[in-house]
Amino acid sequence: MDAWFDPVLSFADSPWAYLIVALFAFADAMLPIVPSETALITCGVFASVGGVAPNLFLLIVAGAAGAWAGDNLVYLLGKRAEPFATRHLLSGDRGRRARKQAERWLDERGGVMIFVGRYIPAGRTAVSLTAGVTDYPGHRFRVFTALAGLAWATYATMLGYWGGTAFKDSPVKAVLAGVITAAVIGLLVEAVRRVLARRRRARGGTASDEA
Repeated sequence: MDAWFDPVLSFADSPWAYLIVALFAFADAMLPIVPSETALITCGVFASVGGVAPNLFLLIVAGAAGAWAGDNLVYLLGKRAEPFATRHLLSGDRGRRARKQAERWLDERGGVMIFVGRYIPAGRTAVSLTAGVTDYPGHRFRVFTALAGLAWATYATMLGYWGGTAFKDSPVKAVLAGVITAAVIGLLVEAVRRVLARRRRARGGTASDEA
């Protein structure tokens, strides 16, 4: 067992661990460089130890609550920025077309975009901001971000728990296994999103040509 494990485990079992997880998830919605998934994965590793360890349920609740609050703050910032964006960023023909396209995508598959965006660090910020700027219905956004945040927090925490179970004698290896797995999944999600986005744009261009 790693020498530093006992003091870190003691900290992970304290209320501070849940607060840090919530704060990281909240801040990550605005600053994608904040390692919110790593925090959840690390605490999930400690939860696999048993005995004196953080509670899985509370970890998931803390992560989901922080993610929901952060996503909704970014959404509100987007709504506040809408007049400026309309005047300065979306004023030309190209900007108006981009806005109409974003509105159509959110109207048709807003829930899917919010769920997928939550697993892509920069994507969660972009989707929330765009939803605010395009005046996506707030009640729908709050529901979808609550469900997406809960699913994301469960996924990240259980990745850590799996890593801790697989590498019982080395928490460092357990955390790395969880983080690397999360990174690979995130890259795969982004790759699929890009492919689908290109196909949607191609279909849109074909439809315009036919019209």
